[in-house]
Amino acid sequence: MMKKTAVERAFIGLMEERIHQVAREKAMNDPEYTSADEKKSSLFECLRDSLTTEKQRSLLDDLEGAWTYTGGLMQEFAYRQGIKDSPMIHNELQKFGISVKSEGEKNQE
Repeated sequence: MMKKTAVERAFIGLMEERIHQVAREKAMNDPEYTSADEKKSSLFECLRDSLTTEKQRSLLDDLEGAWTYTGGLMQEFAYRQGIKDSPMIHNELQKFGISVKSEGEKNQE
């Protein structure tokens, strides 16, 4: 594995400490998310309980870990792209009357 740059380490810290924490809190308060998460967990446990050998259960656990890891990587790529595209995103939202700028930013324009 390649060594992370200082910027990458800082970005990952920001994601873990701020972005994921806020997103997790919002998701846990969202009925659609909590319903989907409960269904996912229930289905996973039903599948795990239906497996007959420890090797099958171990493979399922490994698969879950791989899905979680790749999902995290995809979130990081999406977040980085969102930062790069943020001026364009702000402009598109503005067309619909949605402003995501803080009051301080609005007063500086």
